[in-house]
Amino acid sequence: MATTTLPTLDAPQSDQRKSESEQGTQGEQPTLERSVLPDPSSRTLSICLINPRFEPSYWGFDYALPLYPGDRRSTMINGALPSLAGLCGHHHVRLIDENVEEIDWDEVARHDIVGVTGMNVQRKRQFEILERLRSMDVFVAVGGPYVSVKEDIFEGFCDAMFIGESEYTWPKFLDDFAAGRPTESRYEQSERTDMTLVPAPRYDLLKVDRYASGSLQFSRGCPFQCEFCDIIVIFGRKPRNKEPEQVVAELEAMRQAGFFSAMVVDDNFIGNKKKAKAVLRAIRDWQIEHDYPLRLNTEASINLADDPVLMDLLYEANFRSIFIGIETPRAESLKETKKFQNTHGDSLEDKLGRIQKAGLDISAGFIVGFDNDDLGIFEDQYNFIQGAGVLLAMVGMLGAIPKTPLYKRLEKEGRLIEEDPNCNFIPKQMTREQLITNYWDLVRRLYTPEAFLDRYFRVYIDHPEYTEKRAEICRKGNEGKFLPTLGYAIILFVNLSMALLKDGSLGKVGMVYLRYFVRVNRKVRPGLIGTAQFLNRCVTHWHFYRFTRDAQSGKLRTWNSG
Repeated sequence: MATTTLPTLDAPQSDQRKSESEQGTQGEQPTLERSVLPDPSSRTLSICLINPRFEPSYWGFDYALPLYPGDRRSTMINGALPSLAGLCGHHHVRLIDENVEEIDWDEVARHDIVGVTGMNVQRKRQFEILERLRSMDVFVAVGGPYVSVKEDIFEGFCDAMFIGESEYTWPKFLDDFAAGRPTESRYEQSERTDMTLVPAPRYDLLKVDRYASGSLQFSRGCPFQCEFCDIIVIFGRKPRNKEPEQVVAELEAMRQAGFFSAMVVDDNFIGNKKKAKAVLRAIRDWQIEHDYPLRLNTEASINLADDPVLMDLLYEANFRSIFIGIETPRAESLKETKKFQNTHGDSLEDKLGRIQKAGLDISAGFIVGFDNDDLGIFEDQYNFIQGAGVLLAMVGMLGAIPKTPLYKRLEKEGRLIEEDPNCNFIPKQMTREQLITNYWDLVRRLYTPEAFLDRYFRVYIDHPEYTEKRAEICRKGNEGKFLPTLGYAIILFVNLSMALLKDGSLGKVGMVYLRYFVRVNRKVRPGLIGTAQFLNRCVTHWHFYRFTRDAQSGKLRTWNSG
């Protein structure tokens, strides 16, 4: 499911190639090593980088974060901010993530340059910020996936746009600005970034204690060709990877900054399996050396299940969960959208089972609204998700992202409705109203407490190997220590109980949690670590349950897929 690209100043290169004078910086690109060194004739700049607030979403865990220990305000860092800061060389940089702090506009106004990133789902808030900045005497730069696919609507809202990857164009712009040389209004790299030369992100500039997880990027690009996906438009079909020592250095920087978990945000971590195995061996050795300080998660394609060595290495490197784009159990819909990798070999259920047996949790993306989907798809999706034990099932309506093959096809067929961001196309075998209504009904059914905990319990019962492996890996690192784990479990229990009581759901939802906890203890005997994990799952469920309920009641302004 193509929803988790880094919201950086990296985005798809324009399909429309213009002349060099029209397009901005298109000629010879500076090397990364040269571009981050200070120009003796230049001044030191004050730079502010802003990530706009996200709308409430399934991914945001808005209802779960307040229940965890500490002051967690965002589920994961925006990798754009520390990565772009790493490209700023000797200049002074201030990072503002609106998801963990308010914007101090007086402070922002004191900077020479203000950069604003943003994805499609952030566009409303992104333009509110840009509108405010227009009244200030600052130079405004805009980058990220959304400006790269809809740059025409940003005219007049910024002084410079950065289209595509920015590892070459951003330092070149800063060099010129600092030296008083003319700058362009539009920048786009003429070649893709060499990932082996990317400077380390500046994690030290983040408010680490306000995030539940860090993030880093190992590779860009995916070898597949899914019609709805913007990844091959953004990063191409040939994976480009960092070296293992780069990745380990970033993990060490996150450890020293105070993170305990991190997401490797590659859209397909195993796009190049040989290089993925090499970096996993390096991560495994680093985890062992430091007593497993970071719990890791990532995204991968379903063919992970066909490589036992790769699955074992992920487990040994302390990866706990893998997000997989399943999309649909219907083979015809998979072929329609050119997700052929999901149609090869044995069944999807068998493949997911092998991944679970390897000790890895599975979260997965699902889509409804393909041309081969009739009204029966909603029941098919529910039965597949429940049967496969996919605990975190991120279901979304199909959406056409500009410049993707799907967008171009629907535009040609006259089926786009761009004014509605929640359902921007006309389905083929149902009305838009039927798609929206049945989508929300499916999500509601999936996140009843009974359905959610049935999926949780199914994995333990169907795959005893999973139970053994999870117990083994969780005994390592901080999780294996009695007092921290006990304290964590007590805090979750108290905070969750108070949230249920305040909401009036202690009887309706809390009793279901209790009933399943008794069942887990009778069958699995999880011990303290397992109990803490179960409470963590209940907190996760509480977010999904509350979000679905409040979104359906109209209390939240939401994005269709969360």
